[in-house]
Amino acid sequence: MPTPRLKLALLLLLGFTACSGAEVENEEARLEDFRNRAATYFNSGRYLQAYQQAQLGLQIDEDDGGLNLIAGRALLMQRELTQVSHALPYLETAQEELDNYKADYSLGEFHFRYGSMLYSFAQREKQSLNQFPDQDDATQNAKLSACQVRIQKSEVHFEEALELFSMVLDTVPDDLPTLEKRGQTYALLGNDAAAAVDLEFAIDILAESRQFKNRVLATDSKLTVQQEDRVRRDLNGDIQREIAIRFLLAGLLKRTLDVRAEEEQYTVILGLDPGIDAAYHSRALCRYELGRLAEASADMHAFVGRTDLEFDTPQVQQAMRIIEEYSTLQGS
Repeated sequence: MPTPRLKLALLLLLGFTACSGAEVENEEARLEDFRNRAATYFNSGRYLQAYQQAQLGLQIDEDDGGLNLIAGRALLMQRELTQVSHALPYLETAQEELDNYKADYSLGEFHFRYGSMLYSFAQREKQSLNQFPDQDDATQNAKLSACQVRIQKSEVHFEEALELFSMVLDTVPDDLPTLEKRGQTYALLGNDAAAAVDLEFAIDILAESRQFKNRVLATDSKLTVQQEDRVRRDLNGDIQREIAIRFLLAGLLKRTLDVRAEEEQYTVILGLDPGIDAAYHSRALCRYELGRLAEASADMHAFVGRTDLEFDTPQVQQAMRIIEEYSTLQGS
């Protein structure tokens, strides 16, 4: 039979266990609250507030995968070099704790964005140094060398991104954001053929999505006005996304000097959205290079009529020269 002292000890133990259980439940509830609030802020585009909420939750559990993922992605969305660099430890922890393709993608996106920023900065600096060289040769060479180091560092990040995006596509072969990002990464590394494969696959997915949404709009009579508006917005999002990808493909074709195929990309773009002035300008240049001056002039007329650029900008002046050349030829 338990002694009074033993009974007291048992009661204290049971009380402590109950309190501990309640504390754990309360802590988890608080973490879930921070996750929900951080996700709400993130999805509404309020990335600073999302990061702040995630940080408050991480004070309770610094290894929480969901909160680390939101904190890291919120920093990525700030699109500023220093803040993007601070995203890395959060995203590495998220990848370790969550072990899913979304965490792999986010870490890959970090390497892609950070590498792209380093690369762009180095290229701009290099161009500036070539245009306005330093009077001291040693200083000029040191600055150019620093640019090359940044470019090499960016390539390391691109390789890391490529590996992570490939891991995602091994799990989800038709994940559209990953196909886009891996295609862009291949292009930045100079592998245009591999880039084109991913980007064309992404276009196929978007084309299928557009066909489905058009079919829904044409045949589903039960859609409410709000539902129809949502489908139309999603459809327009697919179109704009495809346009962006086709501009990327056109850029790859320009590098390989395949002018006819590049022209075709601009034609498809204008079929999707006839109001894109940049596509008229770029297609005109292709047609001019192919010796089709009348078509080039017509495209430049369309460009000049749509663009918001000032008259003395290089693009408008180039357009006017082609229009004038065709007009002179017609009058001769």
